[in-house]
Amino acid sequence: MTKLTASQERELHDAFDLFDSDRSGRISRNELKKVLHALNIKANEKELSQLMAQMDADGSGEIDFDEFKKVMAGSFFKKYSKQELMSAFKKFDADGNGYISTKELSDILSRMGRHLSRSDVEAMVKSLDTSGDGRISFDEFCNLFD
Repeated sequence: MTKLTASQERELHDAFDLFDSDRSGRISRNELKKVLHALNIKANEKELSQLMAQMDADGSGEIDFDEFKKVMAGSFFKKYSKQELMSAFKKFDADGNGYISTKELSDILSRMGRHLSRSDVEAMVKSLDTSGDGRISFDEFCNLFD
């Protein structure tokens, strides 16, 4: 695994925290399943078991941050193609209007088990919304991956 900068480590920990909905410091099989479902990624029980086995290096049945980091760091910080980013964007843009609204972001976070206040979700949108229109465009979404 390549050495991560402090900023990359924080970003990866933020992603880990989205998975770790009960804040236990570990990702359970059920939490992983919820995230995959929220992102409309179809995984049957066998595939879920394989993914857990791949990530759970110590065989504890859960994924701690170090295990998550070892598996995810390489792909998390790679440069994505426009096609890959568009595919991810469309998972968030439920109504297909070309923007991620506060409601769409809130809905997907809820499906992931993260029930944030409206003001927290609005703050997330505002942090990405460089145009000031109250929603996240594809280009603003892509800025997350630069």
